[in-house]
Amino acid sequence: MAPNVAIIQGTSSGIGAQVARQYLARTNLQIVALSRDATRAKQAILSSSYRGGPDSSSLDQSRLHTLSVDALDESTLQKAADDIKSRFGPHCLKTLWNVGGILRPEKNLQQVSLQSLNESFAVNAFAHLLSAKHFVPLIPRGAEKKKVQEQHNGDDAANGLIHRDLSVVAHLSARVGSIGDNGKGGWYSYRSSKAALNQMVKTLSHELSLRSVPAISVALHPGTVRSHLSKDFTGGPDSDKPLDKAKGQFEPWEAAENLVNVVASLGKDDNGSFRDWKNEKVPW
Repeated sequence: MAPNVAIIQGTSSGIGAQVARQYLARTNLQIVALSRDATRAKQAILSSSYRGGPDSSSLDQSRLHTLSVDALDESTLQKAADDIKSRFGPHCLKTLWNVGGILRPEKNLQQVSLQSLNESFAVNAFAHLLSAKHFVPLIPRGAEKKKVQEQHNGDDAANGLIHRDLSVVAHLSARVGSIGDNGKGGWYSYRSSKAALNQMVKTLSHELSLRSVPAISVALHPGTVRSHLSKDFTGGPDSDKPLDKAKGQFEPWEAAENLVNVVASLGKDDNGSFRDWKNEKVPW
């Protein structure tokens, strides 16, 4: 069987839940949603209260599988990987999305603390890399990949939303993590942890290439998304504060739709790239 599993880490709210919802509505992939609270994640993904995006009636709940995982506890990641392997096979991964993140918006040096730095790097960078460590091995490669290509008979569970011959490892980054685009300063822990993530994304892209893994590693900038993380700027969930889409401000479902469409356009040559919601390259 061709790879038919999408793993999304960080699905209890916001973009993560909406990426899962996009793939549930628009593909035939098996969706594995990872979160600290699996029940909350399922409710967030299937909620009928959203004002936009795929309608709840279009969601095939039988393809949604929620697992409780602490992305900073490797034992839970390993357990999840073993569970997924047992359910769907050892070479099942079509895409992995690492979405989880936190924001500590320090305005100056005096607001920086060791605790905020540790938390930001752990959630925004280390958790993404640990997730890749445990789930990337589920991508078919070598003889197994060739066997899959010969047997899938034109089947495409992703319905064109992921390159037919590739798996995609997507990491939610942010433009403020770009060193080349840093024109304002501030947000020390968030900027630097996202910059660290970007380095990890690039480094992983080289390992995938060197080991001939048929996959790409990419960083994605979603814009400014109405969520708990950005409530100081967008009003947070359920707010009626106007969003300026021309400036890259979106509801979570819009951001997820944008990024899923960006990933649909990516090919082998995009390995190690940093793209925004318009599919334009972001400087490192």
